[in-house]
Amino acid sequence: MTSRLTPGTAADLLALGAVAAHAAVPWLLRSARSRDRLRHYDRATMLLALCAAAAVASGTAPGTAWPVPFTAGPPWHPAMALVAAVAGAALPWTAARCGGRVLRRRAARPGTALGSRIANAAHLAGCAAGEEMLWRLVGPLALTAVGAPPALAAAACLTGFCLLHPPNSGWRSLPYVAVAAGLFTAAAALGGLPAAILAHIAHNTVLACCTSVPRETTGAEAGATAGEVPRLPAPNTWD
Repeated sequence: MTSRLTPGTAADLLALGAVAAHAAVPWLLRSARSRDRLRHYDRATMLLALCAAAAVASGTAPGTAWPVPFTAGPPWHPAMALVAAVAGAALPWTAARCGGRVLRRRAARPGTALGSRIANAAHLAGCAAGEEMLWRLVGPLALTAVGAPPALAAAACLTGFCLLHPPNSGWRSLPYVAVAAGLFTAAAALGGLPAAILAHIAHNTVLACCTSVPRETTGAEAGATAGEVPRLPAPNTWD
């Protein structure tokens, strides 16, 4: 005889279903060769995050892997949120420097309407918030509620988050995505979900506004490499 699901367990399973569905979205969009798949991904992320949050709110069993101070928390949480945002913005710059490249501001597309810029910014922020809701709050919360150890729940959600990106950025982006995921997870652990969201938004804003280019060669470097044919990175190596 099967045991009957309690409301909390049913809600947790629904939340996990939303997280699993989100993990499949980028792969399905690539398989379908969807046009404008990034925009479709953004919308699917926001919708699934709302569904997952509603499922959790309807009756999740107590327990979470880290604090989620929406209304109250230790006085250092606001400072942690600021530190997380700065760290999120600094990560692309640091990675570019480590790879022998620098970030330059993208040239604005002529004739881009203000409404289009606002919509792009809203999608960027909404998608980042949705991903953090799913992978830093709902996933770990639901997994721990159904009996998974917190460390296993965190590791599973880190892995799932990383696997969202190869369909668009390629497998070579995985080490960078793993570092970013670790940063967002640390922000969630130390400052709660708002800190993770701010770090993610700041990070994605830098990537949206900047592009990486080879670092300019100084005069001394030019003299040392005179006569050599420069080996420039292949196009689209930065995500």
